[in-house]
Amino acid sequence: MKPRHLVVLRGRLWINPSGDAHTLQCVARTRKGGRCHNPVEYGQVLGFHEFQLGSAGYVQAYGDLGGTGDSVEVDRWLAQHCTLHDTPDVIDCETPELRRFDIARDAAHVQAHRTDIAYTGGEPVDGPAGMQGETTGLVDVLFEAATRLHPSPGYINGHDYSQWYIEATPDLLGALAQLARSCHKAELADRLERLSQPLCMEPLDAVLSYGTFPKIWCFRPVTADGLPCDLHTPEHAANLGRCTFGDARDPRICRTAPLAGSDRCEDHAAYCRVVRKDGMVCNRRSCRVPQHRDVTRT
Repeated sequence: MKPRHLVVLRGRLWINPSGDAHTLQCVARTRKGGRCHNPVEYGQVLGFHEFQLGSAGYVQAYGDLGGTGDSVEVDRWLAQHCTLHDTPDVIDCETPELRRFDIARDAAHVQAHRTDIAYTGGEPVDGPAGMQGETTGLVDVLFEAATRLHPSPGYINGHDYSQWYIEATPDLLGALAQLARSCHKAELADRLERLSQPLCMEPLDAVLSYGTFPKIWCFRPVTADGLPCDLHTPEHAANLGRCTFGDARDPRICRTAPLAGSDRCEDHAAYCRVVRKDGMVCNRRSCRVPQHRDVTRT
């Protein structure tokens, strides 16, 4: 999918001249003095739409088609802050990149014809007659994928039947995405294609615990199921205000907030931080190796 530089906020078009408006990076300064690596928005909360600018042509933009939007979220977007740095006392490391869209200055982003329908120089090819054969083939693929659906337990034992679910498999989501695209539902097709891939799914709620079901996740694609994206490895835990403990056996960030004045939670504060000769961190709980204890005291 090609980059879309425009975003619609409060019914007005804004542009990110340097890249995709949907992938804006937070401009806040972190506690270490550098720029925050978090995106302004995780996943795709709103949608992609096409707007006609009178006789000038068409533009594609990310945002709320209704044009109103939540005022707090709009202010956060214009300030170019992630949810973690959406506070009055935050200090910016760089200037926000969004500016008002100008139809003359930004004419390169205006297209003469709609892009969500086929254009051959004459009348647009639209409607079921021009795509009947293609749609029929996609429906067959969809039905084939649907035959492989089956229930799975939400937990290992599966004793509680309310915890069983039927997983939307990648091939089913991929077939739905192709069908949506053939029916000119570009926004839905993009979303289904993303959901058909392995996703980071790192919980992003401000307050987390292992016994709490998260409400916000990261929907960035990853190379394999269970892996975090490059923004949500333990090396970036401090940017999220989370415990910075890392273990080579678990690539995920600890969900618990660090203790006051520390970068680790109460449980992981007791783990040894000394780097061994083989380059690995000791990570023993309440380590009793004399050399390690001497380093820790210094």
